[in-house]
Order: sequence, then C-alpha cells, then structure tokens
Amino acid sequence: MMPSKWAELKAERVRKPSVQAGYIRARSAYRLAERVRLLREARGMSQGDLAERMGTTQSAIARLEAGGTYPNFQTLERVGHALRAELVVEFKDVSLAPQKSLLAGAATQLARVVRVRSRGFGRRAIRRRAKAKRTSKQR
Repeated sequence: MMPSKWAELKAERVRKPSVQAGYIRARSAYRLAERVRLLREARGMSQGDLAERMGTTQSAIARLEAGGTYPNFQTLERVGHALRAELVVEFKDVSLAPQKSLLAGAATQLARVVRVRSRGFGRRAIRRRAKAKRTSKQR
C-alpha cells in the first residue's frame, strides 16, 4: 500500500528539529495533564478542591488538566503536595532514529519528560479497591 500524501507530508514535517521539539513538549504537557486528572479523580477531589489546596483558582486547574499550560517546577511541586504524590523528574532520549516508519517509531520513542507518580494509586490499585468495595457491600 502506498503512503498517502498526508502521511508523506507528516513524516517530512516531523523530521524538522523545531517540529520535533514542539511535538515533544505538547505531548509531555498532555501526559502530565492526564496524570494530574487521574490522581485528582482517584482521590475523589473536584478541580475546586485541588485549587483550594494549592491556593489557586479552579480555572487554573482546568487549564492544567486540559494540557493548555506548561507549569513551572514550583507549580508541579504544589500539585504533587496537594495530591499527596511524589514528583519525579525524568529525562529520556527522545531522538527519532531512522526506521521503516518514522511516525511509528516516534510513537514508541517519545517518552514522558516530567511525570507525577503516586504509590498505590495506579489503575490496577484503583480497580482492586473498587472490587473490594463492591464485595464488602454484597455481604
């Protein structure tokens, strides 16, 4: 199957360093936003609750969770503290090595630059607690 013109254009654009940098930055912001939202929801907090604990506004939390902002380190520390989560800063090689499919390779190589990690609040742990809660209600 021949690649479409769109796929060719996209692959060509992704090769440019300025586009790669923007893509990596945006991807990191969206991953961070998703993690903050998941942690907040796992703790049963509303955006307003988190904002109050951080001393900011609900709209600032909404922007953070939408990936529409690039928070500084102090803000990330405040988020981690408010969510009772450990802040982990991680650097990974995000260079795009030549591969058969540049875009497929990019999808596997682009990694989180900054992430918030919390012990015991991963998806599996949340599912286990929900199952245990359902089981105890059935008794």
